Amino acid sequence: MQQARRGFGLLLVRTNISMSIDTIIRAISLILAPVVMISSCAIFLNGLLGHYRDISAPLRAMHRDRLEFLQTVDMNTTAERTVSITVQRILEIDTQLPKMLRRHKLIRDAVVAIGVAVSTFITSMFIIALASATNSLLAAVIALIAFLLGTGALLVGVITTTNELYQSHREVSYEIQHRLSLKQENLMRYNQLVDKDE
Repeated sequence: MQQARRGFGLLLVRTNISMSIDTIIRAISLILAPVVMISSCAIFLNGLLGHYRDISAPLRAMHRDRLEFLQTVDMNTTAERTVSITVQRILEIDTQLPKMLRRHKLIRDAVVAIGVAVSTFITSMFIIALASATNSLLAAVIALIAFLLGTGALLVGVITTTNELYQSHREVSYEIQHRLSLKQENLMRYNQLVDKDE
């Protein structure tokens, strides 16, 4: 009889252990769900950080060019054409710099939003583990809300990046159109000089 009780007790302990193992395995699989979102955020964030660096370098170069051109204009230069091209480039830089700074800020905002998304997804992983361990409905609801907030932050990052790409296209178009107009203006001046010489 005592042996039967021991066997039954051992069976209960083994059942509890196997249930615990099942619960642990289920908890781990639930916790791993946000990992996919974290991985996609990391890939997206890596691309954004590269883009952020790619915009920072031309911003600094354009600002340096502007300062050099301003020094050139301030010098007493007799060549009118050089001064005209320099002034045109200064005006172009003055138009482009504020727009590039806005784009730079948009990329920064997207990076911050995706950083918030990653942090929220990681937090939701801990909350999911807590909900699974305690079998708490409240913790499960909080985990769902945290996961949805992370998804919302990711959406904000994607929308901000899309807006930045739209503005980037507009600026490239401006730059090309402006330089084409300068080229036409220079051709007209050249033709006028040639006509005077004849």
